Amino acid sequence: MLRLSSEAKVGIFVFVALVILVYMSLRVGGVKFGREEGYTLIVRMTDAGGLDKNASVKIAGVEVGRVKDITLEDHKAKLRLLIKPQVKIGKDFTAVLKTKGLLGERYIELLPGSPTAPILKDGEEITRVLTYTDVDTLVTMLGDVAGDVKEVTETLKKVFGGKEGEQTLKNITVNIESITRRLDTIISENENRVGVMMASLEEFSLSMREVSDTLNSILTEHRGDIESVIENVKSAAARLDMVMKSLDELAPEVKQTVSSIGNVSRKIEEGEGTLGKLVNDPRLYEDIDKTVKGINKYLTKIDSFRIYPGYRGEFLFDASETKSYFSLRIQPRRDKYYLVEVVDDPRGSVSTETRQTVQNNTTTTVEETTTTDDIKFSVQIAKRFGPLALRGGIIESTGGVGIDYYLMKDRLRLTFEAFDLDRDEGIHLKAGAWYHLNKYLFLVAGMDDFVNERGFASAYMGLGFEFDDEDLKYIFSSAPPISF
Repeated sequence: MLRLSSEAKVGIFVFVALVILVYMSLRVGGVKFGREEGYTLIVRMTDAGGLDKNASVKIAGVEVGRVKDITLEDHKAKLRLLIKPQVKIGKDFTAVLKTKGLLGERYIELLPGSPTAPILKDGEEITRVLTYTDVDTLVTMLGDVAGDVKEVTETLKKVFGGKEGEQTLKNITVNIESITRRLDTIISENENRVGVMMASLEEFSLSMREVSDTLNSILTEHRGDIESVIENVKSAAARLDMVMKSLDELAPEVKQTVSSIGNVSRKIEEGEGTLGKLVNDPRLYEDIDKTVKGINKYLTKIDSFRIYPGYRGEFLFDASETKSYFSLRIQPRRDKYYLVEVVDDPRGSVSTETRQTVQNNTTTTVEETTTTDDIKFSVQIAKRFGPLALRGGIIESTGGVGIDYYLMKDRLRLTFEAFDLDRDEGIHLKAGAWYHLNKYLFLVAGMDDFVNERGFASAYMGLGFEFDDEDLKYIFSSAPPISF
């Protein structure tokens, strides 16, 4: 068995703590390991000029993702957007290629649509794309406008050039001055009327603007519903036409069916049969209603349960062996859960053998301590109070308690456990830390049994994973069927 000195154990523990600290610092600083989190959406544009890979994707000016890839497909730019997992994009969102300033970098802006629109899933496409005029097109248009202005200027020069042109401009100026005096006289004489008229026009304009905005909002919000209603009306009209033709052919059968329905209705009203008793006996209806409500309440409680199966392995440096945990966490509420574990402990059973040897008439007593692999069980109940969680029950086949403290939005958890209280070599104490790399994987490290009087204290480090019932449903539903 490998034996480490106290200095080596402390050194290993400090090294592990430094590795975890450096890793968490890199994560907080924005350095990402492994696959980036998020989901992918597709956008196709006729022109993505100036847009680079890793360009920003924003909503209302806030970055929600990055441009993961830009490829050419069917003479169009195909953009793959990596969106943050907590951001939900609706099917009626509009993608716009924008520029920061006149000559700044280009990015993708997503314009939200209706809040009730369906949410896009990983790999789906944003079909609404809006393209603004780029700088080159604007420059070309300005060149054309400048040419038109030049032609107009030359035409004016020909028309108003010379003495005849000057006289014409003078006459126009005199006419404009005369018209201005007349308008001033009319406005002065009818100033009050004009003021009332302008106020009325302004009020009417504001009312019409409010009505227009309301109509636009209603049409935009319910555009999909309106289109669906129109399609349903068309479909219903076609079906009604088919039904009318069928009714003409089935008139005798319809008449006979109506007569049968009348007979059944009469029997129900008279209380004949099971359905008649149900309709006419209110007590039977109330009993059925109570039964249905009880079943719904029971199913609601079952549906609120979440199940998390998992595994973690802890390598014990002192014993050079791995301690395995197979766990099942049942969580009926966010602040309460039950934990069941099967533990494969390489130092589960400890036995001490005393031997006496005689040499040179001297008796020597020697004690040998051996450990054997053993299977243990844990059954605990936990209650959480904010970042602090308290646990208690059976820990590794003995009574014990535990304390957990959550940090960094539950990605880091500090744990402390105390169990096996009546052990000869002292209480079993264990302290460590869990750090979640992502939703499924996590790292563990710490010290196990660090007050053991027989020298069984050991630093440990390991890796684990945990799934929930929704992940298992997805895995089993995606698996191909087994044929025999």
